[in-house]
Amino acid sequence: MKRTIYHYSRPFKGGVREGLLLHYKSENRREGWGEVAPLPGFSQESLSEALSALISGDHTRFPSTAWGVAAALLDLKSPLDIPSIPVRTLHEDKIKIGHLSLEKALALFKEKKGSGVDMNRQWSLDEALSFAKAFPHLDYFEEPLKEGIGAEHFHYPVALDESLREKTLPPYPNIKMYVIKPTLLGYPLPSIRKGVDFILSSSYESELGIYQIAKLAYRLKLPLLPMGLGTCHLFEDSLFEEEPMIKNGHLHFPQKWKLKKDKVQVAHDECI
Repeated sequence: MKRTIYHYSRPFKGGVREGLLLHYKSENRREGWGEVAPLPGFSQESLSEALSALISGDHTRFPSTAWGVAAALLDLKSPLDIPSIPVRTLHEDKIKIGHLSLEKALALFKEKKGSGVDMNRQWSLDEALSFAKAFPHLDYFEEPLKEGIGAEHFHYPVALDESLREKTLPPYPNIKMYVIKPTLLGYPLPSIRKGVDFILSSSYESELGIYQIAKLAYRLKLPLLPMGLGTCHLFEDSLFEEEPMIKNGHLHFPQKWKLKKDKVQVAHDECI
């Protein structure tokens, strides 16, 4: 089987986003694609460390490499094409308030509508409870408490994101949602829990990486709730000839994935 690792560097939100595309091609001409794109400031590994792990065969060492290789091998073992998936776009539905004071957050939310808030683990128990009491109708409060301190006393519905990367979950009594980011969590993912929604979300991967995460929702037979995958528009260019498109609340994927070779560089090429 042949494996090619492509490196990309592309304009992204006024800066640059880098990553690796993995392309596997078997003797019977089956193909598998994966993406390894550690997110600076959030991933434990750098892109160069991820590439070294891939070349040395130690792909389980880091979350991004474990997920990228798993996605490609899943393609080889069980090919799957999907036309679309329901999505929510960035800032849609959820409002980030963790960087605000309680007073500013209360004022902001009176003007904006949303079904949930993301506190980014920035608030104390007293602050989080004061906000939740003001808006008890919200569907969820994402990562409300700094380091999860006092979690057992926060009885409002909670969504977990960053906490999923820790060995022990904070003891919130009313966990309603897991925000799953395969690039940051790795693979296999946390076990599905009864009564807890699994919302797959991007870490600003390319359109190919988004497609692989979307396919994972089908592979896991998850209820197709709007996923956090509407981030392709943040890139100023495309790595593939055809681009995904958001229409009527769904992200529609192209039928063919033809790589623009002038947008990438071969970082490694081998038979495995």
